[in-house]
Amino acid sequence: MKVEIEESKLQTAYANACDGVKDFMESLFGKKVFEAAKPTLDDYKTIRTYEDACKALGEPIFEDPNNLPNHIIALMKLETISRALWGRNFQPKPDGEGSKVYWYPWFALWTKKEVEDMNPEQRGALLSAAAHYGAGAGFGYLGAYGRSSGAFAGIGFRLCQETEEKAKYFGQQFIELWAEYLKFNFTVGNRLK
Repeated sequence: MKVEIEESKLQTAYANACDGVKDFMESLFGKKVFEAAKPTLDDYKTIRTYEDACKALGEPIFEDPNNLPNHIIALMKLETISRALWGRNFQPKPDGEGSKVYWYPWFALWTKKEVEDMNPEQRGALLSAAAHYGAGAGFGYLGAYGRSSGAFAGIGFRLCQETEEKAKYFGQQFIELWAEYLKFNFTVGNRLK
């Protein structure tokens, strides 16, 4: 019998294994296969878990002595992961001139087809949340209006990445943490019929 395993899946299993299992895997497949699996700031794809981010940054794993709400813990972990994904040499800085583009993971709660299949009342209820500013009123929204000038930030800068590819990886690889962070104050229930 022949069994084929994708190298990336093997490396993910290795990254999540305890020391004894890692030793076994190294004896079975050789150490070289797993060298790329070690978390490093030089390759964001080696950051597969919150623990990987802590290892790559040389930081301790957060332990909550104060019973913080789950969404706050998830945000703290996402901020740590984001810094690890930035890498060794990238120093993100807000750009007052607006010449630099940063990317943020984007999440859809419904597919395009599901929205199209909604009756007008359901679609209206869904779209009313976007109101005047489109999706700008999403999670993490801050705004200032009613003065001689206005400014707003639609997302948290600390969770942005410098490329679209990294932002997509950040959203997909850590989807459970994102869900924990973003679900604050709402519950997951049945979809509209």
